[in-house]
Amino acid sequence: MQQMGVEAPAFVLVLSSILQIAGLYTLVLGYLGHVLSQRVALAPEGFLEKKKTRQAILAGFVCALVMLSDLYLFAPLIPQIQAAYTRESFSLLALLFSMLYGGIIEEIMLRLFFLSLLVFLMDKLLDAKRGDAPIRPLFYQIANIAAALLFALGHLPATEVAFGGLTTLLVVRSLVLNGLLGWVFGLLYLKLGLQYAMIAHALTHLFNQAILVLFIL
Repeated sequence: MQQMGVEAPAFVLVLSSILQIAGLYTLVLGYLGHVLSQRVALAPEGFLEKKKTRQAILAGFVCALVMLSDLYLFAPLIPQIQAAYTRESFSLLALLFSMLYGGIIEEIMLRLFFLSLLVFLMDKLLDAKRGDAPIRPLFYQIANIAAALLFALGHLPATEVAFGGLTTLLVVRSLVLNGLLGWVFGLLYLKLGLQYAMIAHALTHLFNQAILVLFIL
């Protein structure tokens, strides 16, 4: 915003962003997602179960390995990405932000709200006469793929700012890495519950940075 000429102290921009995230994204979309998830039988049962928690932790570790593939698949082809993989580019504050924003905010927006909304709309528009029968499983899978694609495309504006523009390779990178991770988080939401998708998403960032800093960089 400052680069675009917005004249305001940094703390004002940070505060306004926090209010936007907490007020609009978390509260409004969280409430709507909660209502929709109940309508499409995706409301979580209980809080945390040991077996499901272990599955979420394992999923977070596997997703971290997928993120690490960026260093070997795309970084050699994109100099800006290669240059970003240094110990100095990682910080505890950035890690904490990515875990909280990704693990909570993005999961509320994309899984709890958007995925649930798509299932609800498909059920009402395409299967209005189903009666007491369960919602078609295909609707959940279609919604998960759509949410994963949106998750990937949603990273493109930040990518454009970071790299000064978008190339075909950068778009493919986002679709492959973020799209695949979003699909996995969606599966966890569908099969286990939102809280487990949140755990896996947050731990993906933690495991990824830990492996990079401790063993690679």
